[in-house]
Amino acid sequence: MSSSKDLLKDSITTVEVNSRSNSDASEDQLLSPVHSQRSYGSLHKELLNDSILQIDLEDLPHGRHLGLYSTIILFISRIIGSGIWATPSNVFAGVGGNPFLFFTMWLIAALMAFAGLYAYLELGSIVPRSGGTKVFLEFIYPRPKLLISVVFSLFTLAFGISLTNSIVFGKYTLFSLGYSSEFIDSSSWSNYIGLILIIVTTLIHGFSTKHGVFVQNVLGAMKLFLVAIMSLTGIYVLCFPEKLTGLPNHLDMDKFFKFDDSSIVTASSVSSSLLGCFFTFGGWNAVHTVSSEIKDPVRTLKIAGPVSLLIAFFNFILINIAYLKVIPHDEVIKAGPLIGSILFERVLGYRLGRQFLTISIALSSASNVFVVVYSISRMNQEIFREGYLPFSSTFASNFRHTNTPLWSLLVCSALTSFWLILLPANGKSFNYIVSLEGYSTQVFLLLIAIGIFIIRKKYPDQKAPIRASITGTALIVVVSLSVLISPFFSKNDSSNPTYISYLPPYYIASPFLLSLGLAFWAIKFKVLPYLGSFKYHREIETLDDGLTVKKWVKVHY
Repeated sequence: MSSSKDLLKDSITTVEVNSRSNSDASEDQLLSPVHSQRSYGSLHKELLNDSILQIDLEDLPHGRHLGLYSTIILFISRIIGSGIWATPSNVFAGVGGNPFLFFTMWLIAALMAFAGLYAYLELGSIVPRSGGTKVFLEFIYPRPKLLISVVFSLFTLAFGISLTNSIVFGKYTLFSLGYSSEFIDSSSWSNYIGLILIIVTTLIHGFSTKHGVFVQNVLGAMKLFLVAIMSLTGIYVLCFPEKLTGLPNHLDMDKFFKFDDSSIVTASSVSSSLLGCFFTFGGWNAVHTVSSEIKDPVRTLKIAGPVSLLIAFFNFILINIAYLKVIPHDEVIKAGPLIGSILFERVLGYRLGRQFLTISIALSSASNVFVVVYSISRMNQEIFREGYLPFSSTFASNFRHTNTPLWSLLVCSALTSFWLILLPANGKSFNYIVSLEGYSTQVFLLLIAIGIFIIRKKYPDQKAPIRASITGTALIVVVSLSVLISPFFSKNDSSNPTYISYLPPYYIASPFLLSLGLAFWAIKFKVLPYLGSFKYHREIETLDDGLTVKKWVKVHY
């Protein structure tokens, strides 16, 4: 640790990150060169290997209570959820049943996940506070003022749901009870069961943060058991001969590079397949939304992130090999979100595979719901603390009887419940939601990757405690641009796994939703002040629980 004299002598440029309550990350004072040591109150006063001084004035409304184990559980619970049991069928269909392209999609997604993880770790080591993508984007793009903050905030609120995992929980619960896949795909009961899960999750997290984390850890431990079963199943199918397993081998290497139906392969379908793989690996960035609650966040995230991704990648490859080896390829394409249960029933029989392990998959999805709702509630709370939206003070506050973010939990619960009631139960709705959300997420990931280069160019002499590789960051830029642009060069018809006749294509709907956030920012912070001859003055309101919320007061001139 450097002394104050050393800091004065070396005159190291630092990055100042003010309190969430006293500044906006998109304003000038977020990134300010300082050439002498100053008194910052509760700042971290240590320099790591001549790196950027980490300054974090954020009030910690829930305290630092997540250790290494809890953080790994958060990562694994978020990554290994419904994706690996629900999306491989859509991915395989999108590449026309070509095994080579199928595994290529998963390899690209894995590389993107590791590259994205280290990009977030680099930014998280500079800005060690809750908020994740939102805070990082505000840090990188301070101009136009408040634009990125408002657009991302509204996007996050709109997609602050745990829809896919709730649907998969309902489908697998019904399948374990003996209902046919035809009934499940045509009935809305899976949506209603998912609705019950959302309500229970909200109540538990709303009652007590401690109890909510405890349930997460218990379900996470059960998920680790399922991960072990997943690994063993993959090894069993892959390594043992057909004479012993009694399972036919449908992964014929002579047909490894051939298409089942090349006519359905388009730029849009391949892009959708990639988004499905990204969705399955998704979650590596979710833990950063609660980094202010992690003990020693730089060290903990540096260990927990890569370890969790390696565990996930190893198991995803094994289980995908098992899918293509055990299940005929035409059935893989038709299986939809129930492909995981079909695999276990083929390998382990009706009772152990169809019932016991299928309900285990359902609990795995439930674990994911608990983690997602936990993370989203914290993100929603941060968004409402910005004061952009009506009733911000109420939704940003902790419920005074339990000291939990109950109101922001209810926002997530209400939006998820709305979609669960509205959407049909068929598989294309699931695929559409995955691609719709994934497309917008890819836009922000692209901005994060470009931001790494911006920060390094702006401060070439500074090195963050954790560094992303240039190759990995460049890969994010190239792949993200390809995924965002390619769908526009193909037709969207009924052969596309995401096609829904009464909805616009996901690559049209997603930019449209983002443009609504842009329009909100332009009207609220540009047009209305111009027409009304006023400016906004930011004031800070301290709530009863000690949290602070911004208020934007009109000052006429």
